[in-house]
Amino acid sequence: MTGAQRQDTHLAAVADRPARRRLRVGGDLPYFDDPAELRDYAQAFEDLGYDHLGFGEHVLSARTDDWPSEISPCAPWHESFTQAAYLAAVTSRVELTAAVLLPQRPVALAAKQAAEVDILSGGRLRLSVSVGWNREEVRALGVDPTVRGRLIEEQIEAMRLLWEEPAVSYGGELVQLRDVALNPRPARRLPVWMGGGDFAGGGVPRPAVLDRMARLADGFRMFGPLMRDTEAGMKVVAELRALLARYGRDEEAFGIEARIPLQLVPEEEWAARLATWRDAGATHVSLSNRRGAGGADAEIARLARFVELTRQDW
Repeated sequence: MTGAQRQDTHLAAVADRPARRRLRVGGDLPYFDDPAELRDYAQAFEDLGYDHLGFGEHVLSARTDDWPSEISPCAPWHESFTQAAYLAAVTSRVELTAAVLLPQRPVALAAKQAAEVDILSGGRLRLSVSVGWNREEVRALGVDPTVRGRLIEEQIEAMRLLWEEPAVSYGGELVQLRDVALNPRPARRLPVWMGGGDFAGGGVPRPAVLDRMARLADGFRMFGPLMRDTEAGMKVVAELRALLARYGRDEEAFGIEARIPLQLVPEEEWAARLATWRDAGATHVSLSNRRGAGGADAEIARLARFVELTRQDW
């Protein structure tokens, strides 16, 4: 059976379970620097029927006093839009979830790059934006770290205008546009999700960040450290849903992407962890294996094992 046939069989089975919302299951792209490994992993990931493939970025490695011990500053971080374009060319179905440190780019450039990736991939981009936890990296790219929060809010507003309007003027405190246009524009309203949190706080977004998500984002994508504490993650989801209600937003239309640390959770607990996040209101779950222990073949084998043990729970 081909990967496409397996996916069709899975979707048909899901259609017979109308009382339960289908949980979209995806995962992270490990830190491969070899283009062949990136290709092989992404294609196997898609063939196994996963829904979304996520990846983050750092433009620069900038040492800080609070640099997390579990991350190497020499990890091969690919720039997100470039990597998304490459992955779009070697896959055909899977959603590409690009985590972008938005304040590190001029807003017009970010809007253009996102539009191009979405158009050329056939509408498969999900943009996940955040301010970035590394202040020195932000500073090195010419941005005052103290304005990141205000800047990203204006950037999101301006990007949406550029994607949707034939001519745009925007007069913000930090972003100014005067009668400019983006061509070609994407054929749909691009989804803009948000991440938040830092290593010191265990990945829990600060109140101001949660408020920003509830006002501006289409969904919440959990930051890696938070996946280690399920109770804390569930509390964040509950707080975010309360804020959505306060702002009069449709909670059902707002996405929640939780994470499962694949290397830390025993395989006999995988299905239970999926059920936990479904019950908490997650719409998406990602398998976090960015710092996988093996090359592409070893990581693909683990993906296949997860499918074998949990497919009926998607």
